[in-house]
Amino acid sequence: MGNDISNLLSKFGATVDGYLEIEAAIDYKEPARKVKAPLVVAKAEPAMAPVENESAAADPAPVVAASAVVPMLAGSPVSPSQRIEPVIEPVVEPALAAANVAVPVPAPAAVAPVPPAAKLTPSPSSRIAVAPAQASPAIPAIPADAADTAVATDTPVPSLLRSMLGEAARARQAQQGASNDGPGDQQDAQPPSTPAQVIAVVSPKGGVGKTTLCSALACSLARHGRVFAIDLDPQNALQYHLGVDTQAAAAMTPAGAAASWRDGVAQGMAGTQVVSHALVADNGEVALAQQMAHDGQWLLRQLQAMQLQSGDVVLLDLPAGQTPYLDQALQAADQVLAVVTPDAGSFLALEHMRQVLHGRNNCRYVVNKYDGTRSFNQDMLEVLKRWMGPRLAGVIALDHAISEGLAYGYNPLVKGGDSPAYEQLQRVSEALRAALAKAHAAGGRA
Repeated sequence: MGNDISNLLSKFGATVDGYLEIEAAIDYKEPARKVKAPLVVAKAEPAMAPVENESAAADPAPVVAASAVVPMLAGSPVSPSQRIEPVIEPVVEPALAAANVAVPVPAPAAVAPVPPAAKLTPSPSSRIAVAPAQASPAIPAIPADAADTAVATDTPVPSLLRSMLGEAARARQAQQGASNDGPGDQQDAQPPSTPAQVIAVVSPKGGVGKTTLCSALACSLARHGRVFAIDLDPQNALQYHLGVDTQAAAAMTPAGAAASWRDGVAQGMAGTQVVSHALVADNGEVALAQQMAHDGQWLLRQLQAMQLQSGDVVLLDLPAGQTPYLDQALQAADQVLAVVTPDAGSFLALEHMRQVLHGRNNCRYVVNKYDGTRSFNQDMLEVLKRWMGPRLAGVIALDHAISEGLAYGYNPLVKGGDSPAYEQLQRVSEALRAALAKAHAAGGRA
């Protein structure tokens, strides 16, 4: 090591003679820490509940206060480098400490026993006052009239229960008042009806030729008596299929909701009488929808007001699908004719109306626009036949001249020779007339 120092000093032009190595021994000591004195809570004096008889009070029992003394472990010396953490218990207020300690309170002499329901837990800060027992006052009887209108008790009753009890009482009183009325005060309201035979033409979806067939059936049935074609479809297209002069019909249409449909009937082709949708919804669609929602027999009342005769036939052209018009028409109809086409759309839409239509004994079906040259139409017709069974009233072939005739103001289905579907339509018309005659003979619907 001496050589290393000599070589190092020689680099700086010094010698080892002037080098003196001093070894210093320094003892670093941790200063002693003073142990923090623990906080000691003084014992709280127990709060005694004062009593009426001071002489009868006994000496209070000692109260043990919460201790805050830091536990010291004997025989475990503390090194100077070890940090001492004092353990301090939470300080408890004297009042809280005294509250957690049961203070025996001697019962005063000659005190009446307290009922179990009136016993209270003694509190250190409360003064115990024992009142002599008194007899409970008698509860007066509640009159019957007061019990009907309100519930008078000392216990608060929820507002919901009070409201429900009031409603029940009012309903019972109204029922009793109605039962006390004499038979002369009640008038038996007869449901509206019409002597005419009503046929409702419906469809599960649009575009199946429902309005075209309805107008053709009206012309066919008009050969045997009066036929009223009523347009319940907001499209208001029935009058065009029946060749109604719309300008003349608009001029003679009465204004006001109180006007009867009979006053606004327009003349159509083949002697038909047409009630346009403009007359039906004279006050607007919104007002009409509200009226139908309020009166489930609105349509029957309108038909009754027309003063129809027994041999008359009414054809109702309804909008496609399930609508409020359908609900009204099913109550008034003697026969329901559902028009479908041989395609998947009609079949799927028909499934949604199955419960409404298929469960009725007076419902029949017509397959319209059948194209026998297409294999898919042939297969769909077989599917519909199996689904409809004996309810299938007829099949009408596809004829483009029927839709084209509307542009020129004529209907090829009105007279023979203009369309091959004319004979097929006549068979459907005869089937409807037979069903109506059977229902009329039986005195009910078919």
